Amino acid sequence: MAVISPKADVISPAGLADDVRVGPFTHVGPDVTVEAGTVVHNNVTLTGRTRIGSGCELFPGCVVGCAPAGAAPGGRCVIGDGNTVREHVIVEAGESPDSPGTVLGSNNLLMVGCQVAHDAHLGDEGLFANFTRIERHARIEEFVRTSGFTVVRPHATVGAYAFTTGYARIDTDAPPYAIMQGFPSRPRAVNTENLRRCGFDADTIARIKAAFRALFDGRDGFPEADRLAAVERDFADAPVRRLVESVRLAAASPTGRRLEPAEAG
Repeated sequence: MAVISPKADVISPAGLADDVRVGPFTHVGPDVTVEAGTVVHNNVTLTGRTRIGSGCELFPGCVVGCAPAGAAPGGRCVIGDGNTVREHVIVEAGESPDSPGTVLGSNNLLMVGCQVAHDAHLGDEGLFANFTRIERHARIEEFVRTSGFTVVRPHATVGAYAFTTGYARIDTDAPPYAIMQGFPSRPRAVNTENLRRCGFDADTIARIKAAFRALFDGRDGFPEADRLAAVERDFADAPVRRLVESVRLAAASPTGRRLEPAEAG
């Protein structure tokens, strides 16, 4: 059975897998489930309709599954496997029982003081530096890295393998593979080192960089449709097609928020 400190407040121990460990002064609400191998340290709060995956570690002072300010309880919060949630991180639940809920993928690291607002979706393998704030309904794709005090504004998407510099503010969608800098931010370069570490070969990286030069030539705003079409024609490989499609979807929304095809109607 789970190893629960006698000083912890676990409302429903049946929701914990057999080898879960819970430290003192931690509160685990009645609708929380925690899967195998997860360690919940002291002074953690897990509440709401929350599921914590296997092999996670939650550090003192973090709060997961709380209802957003002014909202009724009952929203969902789903944390995938292998996540590390450091001290004083806050992950809100969904805004309502009918909302999509807040979702974290697998193998993410949320460093000290990060905040994930309601109904945000984070992919896998992300590294989020101290005090990164991901606001409501934002979307973070896989292998994203942020620097300290990054803010991702509501409904914005940060594309896969992107990197944000310190104090960057992502107001509109950030394309995949980009280094984003500024307040508000803009693409500055290709995140070459992260691509190398994630297994992209030199030829693929060179094509991505060439596509960036064609799309982002120092002018603000999204590239024109003819430039997108030209890059799509000149580069047939999948990573560049992903870049072009993400920029096209972002430009289709007046707010810069990426609209998936079903949403764009």
